Parts: sequence; C-alpha cells; structure tokens
Amino acid sequence: MALVPLHAQDRDGNTVVQTAGIALVKPQPWSKPSEAEVVKFSAFTDRTARGSAGAGYFVLRLPSGKDTQIPAARVVKLILQPKTPAELIEDSQRRELQKSIDDMKAAIAAVPAAGTAISEYLKPFQAMASQYDAGGVMTSPDKWETRDKYLQLEIQKVELRLRRAMADAKIKKDFDLNTNADFAKLTELAASDSALQARLDAMQVECAKLVSREEQDAILVKLQSPLSPSAAAILLDKLKSLSGPSPRTASVLRQAEVAVELTKEIDALKLGIESLWNEESLSNGILPPVSADLTTQIGSLTSKLAVFRAGSPPAGIWLPSPAFDACVALKDALPTLQARLTERDYKAAIDGVTALSPSGRQIGAKTIHALESIKSYAEGQIAKFSALVDEGNTLLAGTDKKLAVAKFQEALAVMPDANLEKRIAEIK
Repeated sequence: MALVPLHAQDRDGNTVVQTAGIALVKPQPWSKPSEAEVVKFSAFTDRTARGSAGAGYFVLRLPSGKDTQIPAARVVKLILQPKTPAELIEDSQRRELQKSIDDMKAAIAAVPAAGTAISEYLKPFQAMASQYDAGGVMTSPDKWETRDKYLQLEIQKVELRLRRAMADAKIKKDFDLNTNADFAKLTELAASDSALQARLDAMQVECAKLVSREEQDAILVKLQSPLSPSAAAILLDKLKSLSGPSPRTASVLRQAEVAVELTKEIDALKLGIESLWNEESLSNGILPPVSADLTTQIGSLTSKLAVFRAGSPPAGIWLPSPAFDACVALKDALPTLQARLTERDYKAAIDGVTALSPSGRQIGAKTIHALESIKSYAEGQIAKFSALVDEGNTLLAGTDKKLAVAKFQEALAVMPDANLEKRIAEIK
C-alpha cells in the first residue's frame, strides 16, 4: 500500500501502466522543484532512457483521456495512487493500512505542492481505519459488517469445514484434531467463547467416537472368520474396551456373553457324562442308563443353541459345538450299544464303540477309557468264543463228537452264531 516512487516500476518503454497518480512537473528542466505543478494522470508509459539522467520522457494519460508527453528532465517525482485493501479483517492488515497512511502523510509534508492530491488518496484510507477501529471489518471492497458478526460467520465456516474434513477422512484414526489448523484456530477463538469451547469439546468426543467406530468395524470384520478361542478372546476384549459401542458391536458382545454361558453349560454336561462311568459295570459289559436329567439337560441346551445360532453370530465367536454334538451322539448311542451288549452282538458293539471314539475324545479322558473298556470287554468275549470253537474243532478232529458239541454249545452261550448252530445240527 506504500507510495511507489518513479523507478520502482518495471517498465519496457512501451507497456502502459494502468495505475493512476500524480506527477510533479517543473515548467522548464532548469526550474526549481518548488516551482513544480501537480499533473494528475490515470495511466502512464515510462520512456526514459536508462543510464542517462533526465533523458527520455513520460507519456501521461490525463483524466480527459488524452495523452501528454513530458520530458523526464521536467518530472520531479511520479507518485502512484496506493491501492486500497481488498479486505480489512485482522490487526496485521490494520497495521499495513496505518503504514500507508503514515507514508502519505510523510509525502504531503515532503512535497506540499502534492498535498491536495495526496489528501484525496489519504481520505478513504483514514475512513477505513476509523471504521475498523470502531468495531467494523471489511470483508470485500466497500462491504462492511460488525466484527462480532463476521467472527461468528467465520467460526461457522471454519467449523463446517472442520466437520466435513473429519467426516470425509477415510482413516479416522489418522485424522488428528490437535494438529489440525482449523481446530487450532477455533481453539484460540474459544478462549473468549464458552459456547464455542463446548462445541469443540463435543467435537473431540465425536472424533474419538468415529475412531472407536472405525476400530469396532475392523474387529467385527475379523470376527466374521473362524478363529481360535484365544484369538477370538483377544479381539472381544479389545472390542469391549472401545467407547461408544455401535448397535452391531453391542449385539456381538451380547452374543459373546451368551457363548460364554453356553460353553459353561456344555462343560458341565461333559463333566456329568464323565461321572456316569462305573469301572466294575463296564468290565461286565454294563453301560450306565441315560437319565431323565441328562435328557432334559441336553434338550435345554439344544434349544438354547438353536436360538443362539438363529441370531447369526460371527464365526469368530468360539463355542465348543463339537463337544456338545459328541455328548448328544453318546447319549443317543448308549441305549443301542447296551442292547448290542445284552444281545451279545459283540461285533456290532465294537463297531458302535469305534464310531463313538471321536465323541469320546471331545468329552474327556474318563469317557475315552470307558469306551476302550467296553471295546476290550466285547473283544474278550469274541476271543473267548473263538477259543471255545477252536477247542470244539480239536475234539471233533479226534472224533469226540459229544465233547465237541458241548464246547460248541458253550461257545454259543458266550455269543450267538447262526453258522455254529447249523454246524451243531449237522454233527448231531
């Protein structure tokens, strides 16, 4: 905004500088500067010769629109009209404005002949300064409003921009309010605006909520895949620690709690089955009966599991379903297995035990041992049957049919066998 002296302008001798101003022009090259008169112009062309003082001339475009040519030797000083600020909002701009005012006052004191013309430049600058000092701000040329109104509008604009940036951030955790220029500006303004400070506090809470939701969503995605119990537990603990749970997060956490309770019930069911076995009974091929309590317990768990699965829990929420299925399979198989033992159909009993072996491994060590005991008992009976048949065959080979038949009948007492019965009939 400072006054621009003659030779501070870039010039090529042909380009018209579209800037108004005044020229202090002497009547003759040898006249005193004090004799100079003021010539107003709306534009000028500098055609002075570089390196030769007083050589060349200026072409001044007069307010009438006509051009006049004045030798450089007659021009004492060329003073350009300072540009008025496009806006006057901050104190730093007010200081620049004051500098221009002071420069123009100094020019009037130094060149009294230019006082009237420079005063015309000075007046709008002084008016702007007075209006700013009275509490106004100029947001664009000749557009003034109160500082308070402007400040509130500016706060709204910056707040809106900040909220949009926060919402549009693709990775919420990388959006840091504390390093954001707009947030810093609003924080400075909030020092004297409690309402703004309250909004900024709420914005920090909202930003933390967005980061939390982002982390929740990432964990929920991971939980959609099957996980080990330990991996799932780590993710669920992290999910619990995050603030502002989303509806989906709250639902998954509830499902996880239900899964924990169901796991406890399945573990209790396994312990109940583990306590059924009696070694002495097993050694005689006698299995424990399926109690009404066991049937009720399994039925209740079946219903609860059906409800749980109907809620489509994430695959990563661990549940010992194989163990429960093993308990059900064992419960369902025990009556049939006992029937095979009672019928002395030991081969079918062994097949049944073999089929139950995976279930035993899911339930526990005592169940594994019980199934092995049943299998050993059945195999022992088959071995006993085979030994008696072999003895009968030996007797039969020695032509002692009566004793041979007795051995065969003893074998049938251990285990029925249609082929052996037919053979006895043929011997008799």
